[in-house]
Formats: sequence, C-alpha cells, structure tokens
Amino acid sequence: MSKLHLNSGGVLPSHRVPAHLARRFNQICLGVTAEILSAEGLTPLLWGVLAAILEEPGRGQKQVAQRMGVDAVNFGQMVEELEDKGLIERKVDPDDRRARKLYVTERGASLRRRLRPAALAAQERLLAPLDADERIALLDMLVRIIEANDSYARPGNGRRKPQRKSSQ
Repeated sequence: MSKLHLNSGGVLPSHRVPAHLARRFNQICLGVTAEILSAEGLTPLLWGVLAAILEEPGRGQKQVAQRMGVDAVNFGQMVEELEDKGLIERKVDPDDRRARKLYVTERGASLRRRLRPAALAAQERLLAPLDADERIALLDMLVRIIEANDSYARPGNGRRKPQRKSSQ
C-alpha cells in the first residue's frame, strides 16, 4: 500500500468508497464556492444555473434542468429566483408558447464577470494539493465517471421516500 493510502487525512478506511468520498468532496466544493457567492445572495447551485444559461443562451428551461440533473420544480424555483434578482430572463419560445427560453441579462453577465476570478481562484485552492497533471486527470476521470453513469443521476435519487404516519 502506498503511503498516501495509509495516511488518508482523517478519512476512515471504510469510507474510502466513491459514494462517501463524493459526498465529502461535494461538501468541500460547496463550502469553498459559498464563501464567494453568499455576499451576493447566491448559492453554488444558483451560480451553476447562471453559468449554464450563459454558456447556452436560448436553451429551453426544461433542457437546462435535465442537463444539470435538477428536477423541473426545483429548477423552476431557481429560475424564478434568478429572474427576481434581475440576473436572467425567460422568453416565450415562438415554436412552443408553453416553453420558455432562458437568457442571462446584462446584470447577470456583469455579476458573473465580476465574481468569476474569485470563483476560479477558489477552485485552484481546492485543487492545490494536486499538481497540474493530476488536476487535469482528476477532472477527466470525474467527467468519464459521470458520463458513464448518468442514468443514475436522477433528481432526488437516493433520498428516502416519505413515510406515511399511521393513523391510530
């Protein structure tokens, strides 16, 4: 066994499995990102929605939600919140009047430009224990794992089903 494997920085040996490590990594990623976004009243997920819309302007609300792996109801609430903040706008799809296309406003684009350097610096701090080649390899491996297992990434997957209280 490698020295790295034996000295795992407080991670229990039984927790050296993808599910637990991914949960912990997610906690750390959210914490690092929240430090930058909280002053603007944004969460990391709202930031991600803003970035996705900016990356693909004019995509349908349903398509962006699916691509991000967020259920339609939660995604609709996030879109509404971003719209209330003046960061995005919804426009009726001329081909389907029931559908909405999403666009980032100038205010949203300006906020993204202003916060992006700090957000990227936070990502660099997060990956600081790795050298440049390891960073690229980690991201490439995460993308491969996610793309190969995307069928498991259903919104709400893994949550406990609501328990009905028995009437006595």
